[in-house]
Amino acid sequence: MRKTIVRKNERSWAIDLITVANQILTKNNLFIKKVGGESTISTNESKSMFPDVILYGDLEQTIILQGWELKMPDVAIEDEAFVKDAQRKARALNLNSCLIWNFTYAVLYVKDENDKFNIVKQWNDTNFIHTREDVFLYRKEWESLLENILFEVNEYFLSGTFRNCNIGELISEQLITELLVRNKKIVSEFLRSKAVSNSTIDAYISSWWSELKDEYDGDEEDMYLAFSKNLILNWTNKIIFAHLIKKYNNDAKLVDLIDYETSPDEANKIFNDITTKCDFYNIFSPLEYSELIPEIVWNDFLDLSTFLKENGILNIEQSTLQFTLENTINVNKRLLNGQFTTPEELAKILIRLSVRNWNDNILDCCCGTGTIPNMAIRLKEEKIGLEKAIETVWACDKYQYPLQVANISMTRYNSINIPNRLFKHNALTLREDELIRIVNPKDGTMMNLKLPTFGAIIANLPFIKAENIPIDDKKIIENCPYYFVLLDGRADLYSYIALKVKDILKENGILGIITSNSWLGTSTGKKFVDNILLDYNIEQVHISGKGKWFKNADVVATILILKKKNVDNDRLNFYLWKKDLKEIENNIEYETCIINSALLGKSLDNNVIELNSYSLNEFNILTNLNLSYNAFFHKIKWIIDIKDKLIKVDKVFEVFRGSRRGWDSLFYPKSGEHRIEKKYIKKVLINARNIEYLDAVADNEAFCCDKSMEVLKMENSLGTIEWIKKFENQTNSVGKPLPEVLSTKDCYWYQLKDKEIAEFFTGMNPEKRIFFAKFDTPSFVNQRLIGLKQRKEYNDIELNFALLNSILMMFFIEASGFGRGLGVLDISKDSISNCYMINPKLINNADREKILNSFKKIRNRKILSTEDELNDPDRIEFEQTIFSSLNISCYYENVKESLLSMQRKRLSVKNN
Repeated sequence: MRKTIVRKNERSWAIDLITVANQILTKNNLFIKKVGGESTISTNESKSMFPDVILYGDLEQTIILQGWELKMPDVAIEDEAFVKDAQRKARALNLNSCLIWNFTYAVLYVKDENDKFNIVKQWNDTNFIHTREDVFLYRKEWESLLENILFEVNEYFLSGTFRNCNIGELISEQLITELLVRNKKIVSEFLRSKAVSNSTIDAYISSWWSELKDEYDGDEEDMYLAFSKNLILNWTNKIIFAHLIKKYNNDAKLVDLIDYETSPDEANKIFNDITTKCDFYNIFSPLEYSELIPEIVWNDFLDLSTFLKENGILNIEQSTLQFTLENTINVNKRLLNGQFTTPEELAKILIRLSVRNWNDNILDCCCGTGTIPNMAIRLKEEKIGLEKAIETVWACDKYQYPLQVANISMTRYNSINIPNRLFKHNALTLREDELIRIVNPKDGTMMNLKLPTFGAIIANLPFIKAENIPIDDKKIIENCPYYFVLLDGRADLYSYIALKVKDILKENGILGIITSNSWLGTSTGKKFVDNILLDYNIEQVHISGKGKWFKNADVVATILILKKKNVDNDRLNFYLWKKDLKEIENNIEYETCIINSALLGKSLDNNVIELNSYSLNEFNILTNLNLSYNAFFHKIKWIIDIKDKLIKVDKVFEVFRGSRRGWDSLFYPKSGEHRIEKKYIKKVLINARNIEYLDAVADNEAFCCDKSMEVLKMENSLGTIEWIKKFENQTNSVGKPLPEVLSTKDCYWYQLKDKEIAEFFTGMNPEKRIFFAKFDTPSFVNQRLIGLKQRKEYNDIELNFALLNSILMMFFIEASGFGRGLGVLDISKDSISNCYMINPKLINNADREKILNSFKKIRNRKILSTEDELNDPDRIEFEQTIFSSLNISCYYENVKESLLSMQRKRLSVKNN
């Protein structure tokens, strides 16, 4: 146990000053009502969290006015550490003023608009005090100065110059952030040092990081820093929450036992005692290795608890308490980056789309930090009362830390004694009638609750790709071979959860889920939908047509509303939102329009939400044309009428992706920087970004050698041998030799296969331009491009070139993929192979000549963006010639509208 460092003389003088100050305030009616700080006067030198002296604007100590930092005369008033410490603490308390005093001088600082503290007043009245003994000798003199200072500082507050802070705001805003910022690195380094002598620590954190690192993308790259953040927030939340609820729950008053003699292990025992008496297990339970907190950081937690014990927590109003609880959650989510945290407005809409009977039990099976269950309680409370709302909202998560935040999120000032149905559980193993144990906070008794079936399961499912699914989840999935085989083991995690939770849904129950849009345009996504349709009817699919729902993530999300199947539903409704989430949040009419349109199966206002509805037969016809589900949000039924004019692309072309070899410096040498023999150099195109015309030239070189070193020596190909040896002893970024890294079956390590020579090509991830360019001579393409080579039975290269660049082909390319978070179109070799184009065999010779003549004008100018292309007179003439030749001219505007609608929707995320 740590021994407290007591600077007796200095500390006792500070306490004396506080006592005298309160005597002065008692005799005068000032804006300053009370002075405190006796219990939080630094016991850990300059690292303390709080000022030595705190001025309050009320007797209950809920309004903090100013902090004073005290030193004895042997510390100079201009001492940099002294000054900076006072200013740091003012910022931590969200105040714009502070005062320092060494009994010789007192200096008052105020912060300007540039966040710089400036001196506004200095008192020199006691400049004859030079030693600690002088402080005792001239007590009456500094007491008189104290009175003058209080009166003058009071005037600043009366004038409104100085800002004050409500303790509720302070707790949830400033202190949590301050604790994290100043301690995260210290804790991470401490854990790292402990792991040197205990490898289990590193193993545990590595395992934790492998499962959760996607959640920290763009926030933390180091697993120790990320884990430290969790530990700090876990301790902070426990301390704050216990102090907040002790007014309403006597058992929580045990938190007051934490003092400067308490160790982390002892504090964990105190919180365990609170849990056994009033539950809140998810809040008070320790995280793994939570006791591994260095003393300098632990002192901050002790400062925090002592500060809350001695200040006005017990006196804050219920509304302030509720604000503090809610704001604490918001700060936690922000500090954890929360790139996939459900926005409140999105949670609200998802719940209202999913719940059909507000009396039903509902479940969030991946609740994270609790946005959805918190919103569900709020919505249910309006309809069935608070107690019934809490009793019918269930939530679980696989991980312990988010449950702490979720539990606070689900708790209100007037529900502290009502047990939340919140528990730790993997969504993949939930089963009906499973026993869930929760302590009743009213009397501390154990409640044994059976997991019911649910009228609705509502969740923002994990955005975890197939290759990143945690090992324990993979084992569960592999033990459910039915789903594993159906999805080829290649589906993202949300696919398995969606199929599994049907077991605990009531008949006709609703599964309302947020997923990534990865299922919209992949073969695995099609299998996911096929399997969904075995167990559910797809009632609604929603996507944003204006910006992303998750601002911090590159992922584009969808909402799926599924009904557990009783009888087949003949209609599938796809909804495109025309307003972004902020607009919807700020306009209740937009929200109502979206909800009512979805529930009624119609679009009540096309400016807010667009509905495209399909019968099951129409849906099947269109999916058999290999359109991505992304296309169904737009008007595409016209395709059914012209499908006999189309042919699958891979009937006309062999489609392939460029070679995916890696190590570009070896395989793509720069011209003039090598002596490789000409026969081993091929022309290659690296990417389509700089292509300006439809007729293209491969202007890079590729090293393509399929000969052994022995053969090369026999040929005397010295330049080629020299080039290979240049890389023979090089290593990759992790130190592996290139011959080992690049070794593949049936291929020399230095060999780039060049069998796939392209006549046409397109880019892998087009943005605003969609086109197929033609090489002047067939050329080699690399992995960033998709190449096409005509089949013998379709060898009219000029006609094929024109048809590849028609608006119908542009539409099918757009409709075969799905948009990524950065606005680019995700397409692949397979999606190109499987999409459809105009059948060249349907074009007669006369129409062929007309098409080629009109196409010349497009070949002779630069490639334009899709929108500009479709407004170009030469383009319009070209398209009308093609459509007229097929007798489908009446469909041109349909194709144009669908293509532009899809592309605008895809690109909208880039401007958001």
